[in-house]
Amino acid sequence: MERSEMRRQVEKITSLPTLPGSVTRITTMLDNPQTTAVEVGKEISKDQVLSAKVLKLVNSGFYGFSQPISTIPHAMVLLGFNVVKTLVLSTSVLDMMAQSMAGLWQHSLACARTCSIVARHLEMEDPEEISVTGLLHDLGKVVLEEHMKEVFDQILSLVEEENMLFYRAEEEVMEVTHANVGGWLLDKWQLPSQLVEPIMYHHNFHPSRQHADRTAVIHLADILVRAEGFGSGVDSRIPELSMEAMDTLKLKAEDLQEIMDQMVEEMRDVAR
Repeated sequence: MERSEMRRQVEKITSLPTLPGSVTRITTMLDNPQTTAVEVGKEISKDQVLSAKVLKLVNSGFYGFSQPISTIPHAMVLLGFNVVKTLVLSTSVLDMMAQSMAGLWQHSLACARTCSIVARHLEMEDPEEISVTGLLHDLGKVVLEEHMKEVFDQILSLVEEENMLFYRAEEEVMEVTHANVGGWLLDKWQLPSQLVEPIMYHHNFHPSRQHADRTAVIHLADILVRAEGFGSGVDSRIPELSMEAMDTLKLKAEDLQEIMDQMVEEMRDVAR
């Protein structure tokens, strides 16, 4: 399948996610710089199901808050508009992942937490935004499994038969990867480039891209989480670590060890 045809298929998807009127209103409010956290919180709270899902995600462990977050306005203050908007838009995708791809859900939670650890270690801006990109970095796999099942199964067969990395098998079958698919979906949702680009290129790192530092964080977190066996990225192989990504983050061996130790400790806490 050609790249352009694959993108057309992704953009034609209307049932993933389902966007009720409340979500449309909320995202419009979030795009307005004059909107306050209290106003958005009130609007989200009107939809009890959506409100519960967002709070469940906020409290699911990958942000590591010491106290539970019980209200949407509180979440808005702590996480910021972009993160809450992304969580609002992503609830149905993440529901599907949690229900039908449990290993991928665990992997995504661990990747989100690790992104936060790396971002804070490096004192990067907006670690919460970086964390949510870690949570969603594999959402393209959910799109493929739910909406292109035949293609997804073909990829899995190639992974097993040839002992290939999942994204390499994707390239063989459809000329693009789940990272492209996820990026296209986020672009369709009109999310900002600092969220879209790291997801789209986490398997194809290049230091010249605008958000190379964030992309490098997700690239590293994905590999560390796989190496430690937290959840499953669908395939069991570990991608090669890009030295350009490491150079971009300016991480030394001792930094990496410190990050890994913290990751293991925090994921142990989440699992309790």
